[in-house]
Amino acid sequence: MTNLSQPLIKGLHHVTLITSSELVNRRFYTEILGLKRVKLSVNQDDIFHRHLFYGDEKGSSGSVVTFFEWPHLSEGRAGLSSPHHLAYSVKNLDALQKWASLLKNKGVYVSRPYSIGDRVSIYFRDPDGVLLELTCRVDDEVDLQFLTEIFSEESSINSISSDMRLKYMDHASPIATDATILERFLQKILGLRRISKIENPHDPSSIILGIGVEEDDFLGYIVSPVVRVGSIGVGSIHHIAVKVMDEDEQREIMRILDTIGIIHSGIVDRFWFKSLYFRDPFGNLLEVATDGPGYTVDEPPESLGTRLVLPPWLESERKKIEYNLKLLDSRHKVMWPPNYPPTPEMPERVN
Repeated sequence: MTNLSQPLIKGLHHVTLITSSELVNRRFYTEILGLKRVKLSVNQDDIFHRHLFYGDEKGSSGSVVTFFEWPHLSEGRAGLSSPHHLAYSVKNLDALQKWASLLKNKGVYVSRPYSIGDRVSIYFRDPDGVLLELTCRVDDEVDLQFLTEIFSEESSINSISSDMRLKYMDHASPIATDATILERFLQKILGLRRISKIENPHDPSSIILGIGVEEDDFLGYIVSPVVRVGSIGVGSIHHIAVKVMDEDEQREIMRILDTIGIIHSGIVDRFWFKSLYFRDPFGNLLEVATDGPGYTVDEPPESLGTRLVLPPWLESERKKIEYNLKLLDSRHKVMWPPNYPPTPEMPERVN
C-alpha cells in the first residue's frame, strides 16, 4: 500500500454541520459564541439553500465552522457515518468558567466540567441540537469536585471578554468501530498518527483516540465495537475538512486514494479553496481542503459575511437564487430566543 513519506495535513480546515434556520443559527454563533460570519453563500451542490461560514476576523483555516441550511430535514443522529460533536479551544480554566456562566445566563443548558485526558471541558447544545464542547488543556490533575462547585456559582457575566474569544477548533469527533483499521487507514492516506488513547469516562464500552500530527490531536475518534448507524440531519455534522497548503499536496493524496482504489470526488473548485472528498472505513465524510485563496479573495476583511456572495459560475443564477431563498424563509418561521435542547449527562456516550 502506497503511503505518504511525510504528513501533508496541517490540522483542521473547517467542519460543516446542518442547521434548520439561517436567522437563529447566525444569532447564536455571532451573538452568543462571538464568532464572525465570514461568508454568506449557497450550497454549491444545492444552490437554493444557504451555506453559512463563521470564524475569526479573517476566516482563518482551523477557525471556521460552516452550516448548510436545510430546514426540511429531520433531526440527525450521531453514529457510524454521522460524527459525534465539535470542540473549540479556550485559553484556560478561568475562561472556561466564564463561558459556563455566560451560557447559563443566556438560557443555554451547560454540563458540569469533565476531565478527559489532558483536557477539561464543558458541553452544551446549539438551538438545532448540535453538541458543542469548549475545552482547555491542563498540565496537572484537577479537582473536579472543586471545579464543579466553582462552575456552578452564579455570575453576572453576559458578554465575551478578550480572554474568552473562540479562535480555533480543538477537535472534531467522528465515530468508528475498529481502532486498528482506523489508525492504519488515516496513517496511509493522510499521514496522521495516533497521539493518545484513553478510556472514555462517559462510556465504558468505548475509547477515545486522539489522531493528528506531531502533538496536535485534532481528530478525537470515539471507538466502540458496537455502534448504531447514524443519520445526517438537522443538528449533525455533515463532514470534516482537514487542511493542506496547496493543490499539489491535494493531488498527492488523490494519487494514494487512486492507488488503493478508494472512491473520491476528484478535486472540486469551491472558489475560496479546493476540495477533495472521500469516506473513511466507517462512513464518515472527510474533505481535504487547500489553505487558499481564502475568504478575503472576493470581500475585504471588514465586510466579510455581510452580503450574499456567489462564486463566479453562479452569478448568472443570482436572481433565481435570491427569489428561492426568500421563498424558503417565508415557509419556515422561526423564533428568537430559541428553546435550547438539554445536554446529556454523559456527553461523549455513543451507546
